[in-house]
Amino acid sequence: MATIIIGAIIAVAFVYGISRLFKESKEGCCSGGCTIDKIKVKDRNKSHYQYTTIFKVSDMHCSNCATKVENALNSQEDTYASANLSKGEVKVLTKQSPDIKAMEESIRTIGYHSKLIS
Repeated sequence: MATIIIGAIIAVAFVYGISRLFKESKEGCCSGGCTIDKIKVKDRNKSHYQYTTIFKVSDMHCSNCATKVENALNSQEDTYASANLSKGEVKVLTKQSPDIKAMEESIRTIGYHSKLIS
């Protein structure tokens, strides 16, 4: 009897996993297929930003993931972030000397891991 119950639990978990996989392949891994609004950067002139910092961001799989990372960083004052999904990187432009720890914390808070590249 216990074997049947365990087998049923495994079968349900397998079916759930397969259905989730198909859903993510159609809709992206975030927000059930809805797009996330981007935080608009007030100053979009890149020449106004003196400092450039690049992070490798793991687990950034879809455009919604990239937007979440950009929004987390763009919510900081005098910051202009742009994620490159194909490279798994985010480039952060700042007007003042960058606060690396604050940037890493912003990325970590939304559930991603980052590594400073430059």
